Amino acid sequence: MLTQSNPSSSMERMSFLGTLGIIREVVRIGIRNPSFILLATIVSLPLFSITLLYDWLVHMKASVSPLPTDLPPNSDAVTKFTHTMSGSGWFLQLGLLYFIPVQFLNLLIAVTTVYSASAIHVRARPLVLQDMLCNSIAKTRWKGPIVTYFFTSLLSNTSLMLIALFILFGPLLESGNVFLLLLSVVGVIIAFGIWLVLTAWWDMGVVVSILEEKGGLQSLSTSQYLSKGNNRVRGFLLVLFDFILSYGISFLAIVVSGNFSSRIVYYVVHTGLECVRKVMKWVVFMVYYHDCKRRCRERRSTWKRAEDELLCKDFSSTCYV
Repeated sequence: MLTQSNPSSSMERMSFLGTLGIIREVVRIGIRNPSFILLATIVSLPLFSITLLYDWLVHMKASVSPLPTDLPPNSDAVTKFTHTMSGSGWFLQLGLLYFIPVQFLNLLIAVTTVYSASAIHVRARPLVLQDMLCNSIAKTRWKGPIVTYFFTSLLSNTSLMLIALFILFGPLLESGNVFLLLLSVVGVIIAFGIWLVLTAWWDMGVVVSILEEKGGLQSLSTSQYLSKGNNRVRGFLLVLFDFILSYGISFLAIVVSGNFSSRIVYYVVHTGLECVRKVMKWVVFMVYYHDCKRRCRERRSTWKRAEDELLCKDFSSTCYV
């Protein structure tokens, strides 16, 4: 006689995952349910289209009116920054028009991806495309994910921008002193490492806001609790992997040069890979979230067993006395 397996018990029996184990599980989710790949393609199409249009407009504008490159010798950091920003007003306006709708499209990808992939991961069985699409949109309370996503995006982008500005225009790099140069490099490496750890915490907070219907500081507090006591190196490595993928894809622009057709192919391939990367990122942190929850449950049960054993020993000793 066949017995139906309980999804929660199967999740408990699943071994804890390392960094590579999380990535392998992401691949399995797509293999187990091809409808999820179709869902990811559908929700990524708006982002793909608007990003492709934006990249093409920037390329056309830059080819018609490139930014000035002549710079006075021995210029300080403020002069360099002012000169870089001069003549770029059109790009800033276009960037702002692009940034606002793209953030909402990124949120749409995050919500649908996390909700549907979590259902596949927990139940370990295929789901229908219509159910995944409708449930992820209709059953999600959007206030929490919206607040958490935009708050964490602001924190992540602002901190990374400050690190980039320090690298480009930092006063320590202008001094020419070797000791200060080494000190600034070490400072940048430490700041970047802290940013990677914090980004893992923030990204899992977005996952918490989607799956547990929490928002803002409450979801970030839950994320911090789940990652506390677990190996945070995994979160560090997962964000580093995503960072390398993101900027590795962008560096393809250096390889592709020249003619019109190669540029078209580059923009299509680059934008498509970026959409795939964003879907993978949220599936990765969904698996990371569930693994952290399993570890927390196991840790609590271990503590409970230890307390019960200690109480039994105390009771036995009292009885003998």
